[in-house]
Amino acid sequence: MISAENHIIRLTLQAKVDFLPGAIGLVREIAGKLGLPDPDARRMELVVEEACVNVIEHAFEGEIGTLDIIVSRRPGQIVIAVEDRGLPIDFKKIESGQDSGLGMLLMKAFADEVHFMNLGRQGKRVELVKNLPETSIESQLKTLSAKAAPPPFSESEITVRPMRPEESPSLARCAYRCYGYTYANDVLYFPERVRELVASGLMISVVAVDPKGEIVGHVAVTKETPEGLIGESGQAIVDPRYRGNGFHKQIGFLLGQLNKDAGMVGTYGEAVTVHPYSQKSALTRGYVEMGILLGYVPSTMHFKNIQGETNNKRSPVLLLYKRLNEEPLRDIYLPVHHAGVLRRIYDNSKLRRNFVSDRIPDLPAQSRVDVKVHTELSIAFLRVVEYGQDLEELARFRLRELCTRKIDCIYLELPLTHPAVQHYCAAMELLGFFFGGILPEIFHGDVLRLQYINNADLELAEVQLATDFSKELLQYVLKAGGLTTGSPPGFKG
Repeated sequence: MISAENHIIRLTLQAKVDFLPGAIGLVREIAGKLGLPDPDARRMELVVEEACVNVIEHAFEGEIGTLDIIVSRRPGQIVIAVEDRGLPIDFKKIESGQDSGLGMLLMKAFADEVHFMNLGRQGKRVELVKNLPETSIESQLKTLSAKAAPPPFSESEITVRPMRPEESPSLARCAYRCYGYTYANDVLYFPERVRELVASGLMISVVAVDPKGEIVGHVAVTKETPEGLIGESGQAIVDPRYRGNGFHKQIGFLLGQLNKDAGMVGTYGEAVTVHPYSQKSALTRGYVEMGILLGYVPSTMHFKNIQGETNNKRSPVLLLYKRLNEEPLRDIYLPVHHAGVLRRIYDNSKLRRNFVSDRIPDLPAQSRVDVKVHTELSIAFLRVVEYGQDLEELARFRLRELCTRKIDCIYLELPLTHPAVQHYCAAMELLGFFFGGILPEIFHGDVLRLQYINNADLELAEVQLATDFSKELLQYVLKAGGLTTGSPPGFKG
């Protein structure tokens, strides 16, 4: 079985510019051996060099420190990371232009993803992720656009079962039939990467297959590690020729049973709001509403045979959660001004929670906030791993940096299992974040997800929701963000 991440090499070198050329050259050569074309490898070389120079110039204040360059292989991806145990980032210097940070990396990055992680006492880490190229399947997919005939098989002839890794090209064809090349999670268009994800246990997929072996329906749960007890459900697609058949429910039920039998606590996911079909299917399978995320779906995503015209606005999703096995009993600290809606969400989900209140204990000087940026989707996630005294300053810096890079939607996750959330929720809202919803059992507990809309056009007038409770949540989110369904485009949180 393929492991979730294969570490290829870790180089530890003195933080001196003189040592960089040889190290960076070796990294480029290894990237090439792993399948990265030479032009991409050379571009990544420039980005890694920028990250290393930034550490050398700013992390050690003249002392001789060390930095690590790590090359890893993930399913369908190469990861090049730079780690150091030097000075934490000085936000004031960066904001005044005396220093370079994530913004400089984003400007120069040719990577598909950029992650910045605070490792606490282990220092800090910048990850540059590049998708490996694959043999193009575009030509064979394009021929499908002419095949809009009625379904060749009846529902009774469709088989629902776990997906096999070697079936990933058929999944790509199904995604194309449903979305063309507009599906937000583009991993489906990379068969080799999907094959490795399924083989490694990071992606559990259930498919509906016709008698010829072609995939006509799919849904999956992806996990951060193969042993993870929580996962994100998504990639729910049905060949347009088979819409209205009942096998999409069978797919969801089987996937839920597989995850339950594996001991997973639960799964979460997002249902689009341009139509109610995926919401109804999820609710039938035991999912419950946990929030509304505005602007989550990029304007480039288009549903064949559902949307009449291509929309140029971002649209919301309904945040959902399904309990699979009994979760731990946890103490939850509710921010006072959101206590009412949070209790409503918890009552609706029936999660085992104690609502408590306590004074904020002494916090460390520095916070730990991990940053994940999806540049193509123009969304970013900030996850508070540890509350610290500098959280407001750190969040303001990261927010300004991401807004400058024109990231449309920025989501901030605050742990609800620490009393500091009672203070920092309001502090983050003063920066322009507003209520989004709850993600249960993320990072060993629940998180409150706040959202920030950075001058993005939102489609709010055409939102379709399947239940009264989800409509109630939408109104609360709109009010929290100072919005109405008739709000002008380009709203900024």
